[in-house]
Amino acid sequence: MFGDIHGQFSDLMRFFDLWGLPTDGKDGDIDNFDYLFLGDYVDRGNNSLETILLLLALKVKYPEQIHLLRGNHEDRQINNTFGFLNECQMRINEDPEDEFSIFNKINDVFDWLPLAAIIEEKVICLHGGIGVINLTLAN
Repeated sequence: MFGDIHGQFSDLMRFFDLWGLPTDGKDGDIDNFDYLFLGDYVDRGNNSLETILLLLALKVKYPEQIHLLRGNHEDRQINNTFGFLNECQMRINEDPEDEFSIFNKINDVFDWLPLAAIIEEKVICLHGGIGVINLTLAN
């Protein structure tokens, strides 16, 4: 489990150095381990884009082994205020009014992230900062 990366790409890489990069093949560990990330992927750090794009790419490549939960910073209003929107505007010249912007599309993905994970029907995992945020819950 790993949480509160907050755009610190180097911390994410340090985590992989310490605990293993999710890989397949001869020396890979992806068939033996699941990776659970507890939210807060963006904001505050300088590399929110790299951080969330790597995690999403890993989720696409290993959908059964990479698990991404929603934290309070995976909310459009919060990451608009705490730096993700600004990073997108400054680094890739985003227009926040464009519905197809990277900022808006990543936030669309955030809207679908689960709030919790249950491990072996014994342990519930969730982000500690989930509070009163605008969540759309599906049945």
